[in-house]
Amino acid sequence: MKNKLPQIYIPPMAGVTDLVFRRLVRLVLGELASSVLLSTEMISSKGIMYQENPTRMRLADDEQGKVIIQLFGHEPAVMAEAAQIAEKAGASGIDINMGCPVPKIVNGKDGAALMKEPSLAENIVREVVSAVDIPVSVKTRLGWNEQNKNIAEFALRLQDAGIKFLTIHGRTRSQAYTGKANWLEIAKVKEILEIPVFANGDIDSPTTAQEALKTTNAHGLACARATIGNPWVILNIAKKLAGQDNLTEPTVEDRLKVALLHTQLAYEDKGERGVQALKRHFSKYVSGIKTASVWRQKLALAPNYAEIKNILEQMLELDLKTTFDIPKIALL
Repeated sequence: MKNKLPQIYIPPMAGVTDLVFRRLVRLVLGELASSVLLSTEMISSKGIMYQENPTRMRLADDEQGKVIIQLFGHEPAVMAEAAQIAEKAGASGIDINMGCPVPKIVNGKDGAALMKEPSLAENIVREVVSAVDIPVSVKTRLGWNEQNKNIAEFALRLQDAGIKFLTIHGRTRSQAYTGKANWLEIAKVKEILEIPVFANGDIDSPTTAQEALKTTNAHGLACARATIGNPWVILNIAKKLAGQDNLTEPTVEDRLKVALLHTQLAYEDKGERGVQALKRHFSKYVSGIKTASVWRQKLALAPNYAEIKNILEQMLELDLKTTFDIPKIALL
């Protein structure tokens, strides 16, 4: 990240972008792994203060690539000290969350709530930038709500405070993840900034990736929810942006084998707790499969690793050509 910023960013997702997910993404990406920037899950700055090597950080176990640590909090001094701890743990960058819309985060004056306090947000960035030698960035939104879209002023203040790039989700906090992302608003902000901008929101295929880049003129794209249970979407976006036309359409067997590998790695890493956290991935891994609803229910109700592993292995043993009807995935 210090030399050339990748064009694709998988930003933090709670319960998703953990160590196992990052390894799985790199495995699927292969030689294109260096074109994608990865992040930890969002981590509490206070949490790092109480536990110097929190489970969600786990950078020492990242065997390949550079990883950003994303912090949330609203106390400048605490954020600065947490950033120093993250830097010592091996982070290649610090991303500050100023966009999370979840009530328990914004009610604590963190995440998107900082958009209502631009001066505080700026002070946080200045403190963190002065505390570490690695790049500092911010992920944010268009504003608190439709009546308070202050992203232009907000972004300029953050740039002046020293961030190296900015990720903008094209929705307000009040929208959360509903409605349509407004890429045109991102484009307006991109025009007034000197630093790179990552466009985020509704990027779920190579086609939407190209459309988003064309509309926003952004440096790159942040693709989040579309990667859940579908790491191939990132592979194909990376291929398309690299000018390659040989996109990968995973077969049913491909999907099930990766689902099984994901399950095994999660169990090895976190035990039963790690496996149960994969339920949202399973729903996507079996998407498009004939009788998918039946398999989703089986996987959702499976009580432990052994049962989930057994279900996935049973699916792999079936005659995929006659048992499954998988349409062409919308990758082109």
